Amino acid sequence: MKIRSLSALCIVLMMTILSACSTADSQAQSAEQANVELTTVKKVALDTTYDLSGTLAASDEYPVSFEINGTVEDVRGSVGDTVKQGELLANLDPADLQLKISDAAQAAQQAQAGISSAQATLKSAQGGLSKAQASKQSAAAGVAAANAKVESARAAERGVTDGARSQQKNQAINAVNKAQTTYNQNKIEADRASTLYQNGLLTKQEYEQAQTAVEVAEQSLNDAKQQLSLLQEGASASDRASAASAVKEAQAGVQSAETGIQQANAEVEQAQAAIAQAQAGVEQAQASYQQAIVAQKEAALSLSRTTLKSSVSGVILEKDISSGQTISAGTPVFTIGKVNQLKVLLPIADQELKNWKVGQKISINLYDQVRTGTVKKLYPATNKNTGSINAEVVIANPQQDWKPGQVVKASQQATGRTGIAVPASAVISTSNNPYVFVNQKGKAVKKTVQIGELYNNQYEIKSGLQVGDQIVSSGADRLMNGDVLQVQKGQ
Repeated sequence: MKIRSLSALCIVLMMTILSACSTADSQAQSAEQANVELTTVKKVALDTTYDLSGTLAASDEYPVSFEINGTVEDVRGSVGDTVKQGELLANLDPADLQLKISDAAQAAQQAQAGISSAQATLKSAQGGLSKAQASKQSAAAGVAAANAKVESARAAERGVTDGARSQQKNQAINAVNKAQTTYNQNKIEADRASTLYQNGLLTKQEYEQAQTAVEVAEQSLNDAKQQLSLLQEGASASDRASAASAVKEAQAGVQSAETGIQQANAEVEQAQAAIAQAQAGVEQAQASYQQAIVAQKEAALSLSRTTLKSSVSGVILEKDISSGQTISAGTPVFTIGKVNQLKVLLPIADQELKNWKVGQKISINLYDQVRTGTVKKLYPATNKNTGSINAEVVIANPQQDWKPGQVVKASQQATGRTGIAVPASAVISTSNNPYVFVNQKGKAVKKTVQIGELYNNQYEIKSGLQVGDQIVSSGADRLMNGDVLQVQKGQ
């Protein structure tokens, strides 16, 4: 009885152990199933083996730098940021430049005031010159008048000193005779007029006119006799002294007038010097004003350069700037790249260069993604270390999902054909009927395929799959038909 009980216990223990082992195997199988990866079938270029590789780079790169020295106040751009042309990236501390602008503006105001003052001084000096020139002209006229007076006085003095000439005496005698004749005629007319007036034949006015005429004729006769007497007797001592005094007085007038013209000349020279000095002051003030304006413009220009903006639209590839950093003009602090188109340099063996040409289509592979690139140019010189020649290939990157710095493989499109290809790891070929597992509603469904040649670690699928099918690309060797797919996280 004890033996049967012991046997039963052993059977229970063995069943328990087998059950535990079965559970462990099931758990291990589930863990393996959770490690599968999926990929979507698509049409690709069926090319030769990828035997070239290179690093992606932006099609164009633009270094961005400040145009002036300064201390960085703020930085906005970061590596990987997409920026537009004209977008602010960083700026320098503008305090010093703002102070320079203020100082320059103040200097310009002061210079402008100096110009106004100098122009007023110049105008005053020009007025002084006009006044001095007028005085000079007046003094010159005075000198001329004084000289004329001297000549007249000297002529009079000579006349007094030399006495009357015979011609003058004869003229005086003739004047007396003429005056005597006129008096006699007027006397006869006056006597006749008196008789007629007494007889009532003339008016009183006519009588008085006749009497006045005889009186005037008598006075003229007396004057002529007196002038003749003077000429016959000659000049008296007092006449001579008076004439000499007149000459001296006239000469003194000349000296006074000459002194006046000297003073006027001095005043003109002083006024001209004042004008020259005032003009120099105006020019100096204008020069100071221009310097201040130039300084103000330069400071304003420098102030505008304290902001750093992107010169193009693109992505920030490099950044070498931080707040508080002292920057030198011209030192690149950002590198902006255009990544909607990328390029890669492929090293071509010298002997294979004949198979390459500009415009040729090249397949570029990145993580099972294949794009078509175009040979843009072939470099003219070989690489010093390898002897190869670089071919620059450009690749469209409209989604910007490929990044500069990623390593890609490349091949020439030798066949020019396209078709369906899947990773070699997805094909199970243990028999003459290779197959893959297709994801259908979360389960692994075995599907037989006809494979072609191997291209770039991918099998060409001639039949059995369609574009858009989702297959197990990793972990297929651990699956059974109908297994529930546990897709690896991240897919």
